[in-house]
Amino acid sequence: MRKIPLVPVAVAMIAGIAVGHHAAALTPALWLGLMVTTLVAAGLLRRWRRIMESRLFLPLLALLFFALGGTMCRLSDPRYDSRHWTALLRPAPPAEQKTSDLPPQTSDLTSRPHFLALQLISTPEPRQRSWRTRAEVQALDGMPCHGETDLFLRKDSLAASLRYGDKILIHTYIDPENRPLYTTGDHCLVTARDSTSLRARSESVRMRLLRRMQEGPLEQRHRGVAEALTLGWRGDMDKSLHQQFRDAGILHLLCVSGLHIGLLALIVNALLFWVGKDRRGRIVRGSLQLVAVWAFALLSGLAPATLRASFMFSMLILNRMAGRRTDSLNLLALAAIVMLTAKPMLLFDLGWQLSFASVAAILVSRPAIGLFRNFAWSAAVVSTAATLATLPIALGTFHQVQPYFLIANVVIIPISALLLALALLYMAVPCTLTAALATPAFAACDWLTSGIAGLPHAVVDGLDPNPLTLTLIAMAIILIMITINMALSRYQKTKTSTPC
Repeated sequence: MRKIPLVPVAVAMIAGIAVGHHAAALTPALWLGLMVTTLVAAGLLRRWRRIMESRLFLPLLALLFFALGGTMCRLSDPRYDSRHWTALLRPAPPAEQKTSDLPPQTSDLTSRPHFLALQLISTPEPRQRSWRTRAEVQALDGMPCHGETDLFLRKDSLAASLRYGDKILIHTYIDPENRPLYTTGDHCLVTARDSTSLRARSESVRMRLLRRMQEGPLEQRHRGVAEALTLGWRGDMDKSLHQQFRDAGILHLLCVSGLHIGLLALIVNALLFWVGKDRRGRIVRGSLQLVAVWAFALLSGLAPATLRASFMFSMLILNRMAGRRTDSLNLLALAAIVMLTAKPMLLFDLGWQLSFASVAAILVSRPAIGLFRNFAWSAAVVSTAATLATLPIALGTFHQVQPYFLIANVVIIPISALLLALALLYMAVPCTLTAALATPAFAACDWLTSGIAGLPHAVVDGLDPNPLTLTLIAMAIILIMITINMALSRYQKTKTSTPC
């Protein structure tokens, strides 16, 4: 714990958010009371130096962040937030209706359409029969509110012209049991456009690069994969190819995450081979890596996995610039604390859960990865650790598993690095030459995924374990992984300490 003090703090914060979300009886006043009690208990140690040196410091800090997580969760949870847009749809009791300043509400919310003022927080992506985007609700029937929702627009000229940051006014029916909103261009009005913010400008550049890739000579089936790898855009992804990646157990390779960010940092590092290794060289190399990492994160859409990877690699780069070494688990815990402090409900985002679970498992499995200096062994351990860590989440969400994930990841991971490099080259220069270079690699990936996905029992579905079973599976996986890696760590230490 001395090497990774932030890990128990992050775990305590996650536990506080989870308890605050599920325990309705714990009001914000109780959570604040727990925080005050913790601070008073720390104050009994009188001096800060004595707190730092005390064995109670880490438990008190964990308890403080547990209470902090619960407090922030209750303050930001839509179910308990009176100004959230979904709260304005809940029928108020008759006694409260008389004294409330809210407009009269009916129990049948589908009986009339509502006016909603929205601001798009993602660029609309085409689906089979509609465009899908994410929007922030700013007003409902003239009442100021906040909160986010999915928005589906029927395919027409207006939907295709919408961009990130646009403020729109829609007139539509709301189904209280199905939160996503549906509308058409006839019931949608653009009231303002955002063209000045950094995110809006980056989205504009992203769309220009996307159009260049779409107009290039690369085959559409392969171009969809290239767009997903570089720009995080899945609108042009072939449905059958997307299903191939899912059935083979390697759909995560299409999400911009740590693999892509790490490869980009290595590419920048290789291009700067001429920079010295002294302090000035480290600063120049690290600064350019930071610029490349965050520019790539902005262009790829700033998904939770991308943010997590960018933040972690930024901390690693800053540590190297300063000439220090910090445990990667500490950096992962720090990334979790920062992201959950900014947005506590991110804990319940599926992409965030899968991303942090897989990376934590890979970092814990470092002794097993270093057991043999072999790429195939390392790829097998990384794939196994990441898949086992995300197995309870996948079972509870998708109710299926892919038994051949190990074979797929060991075979595809080396090719995915080449695919990303070729996709970046095609994005920069979409011409016949770059398309000719990329086509064989993308065709090989298509052939491999098709073969693995076509094996007997490639997908075992219909699984529906209860929460207790999922919890026991998760605890068993964590216990097995920690036990194996502790044993391997001790073995490696005894092996290095034994004289030849």
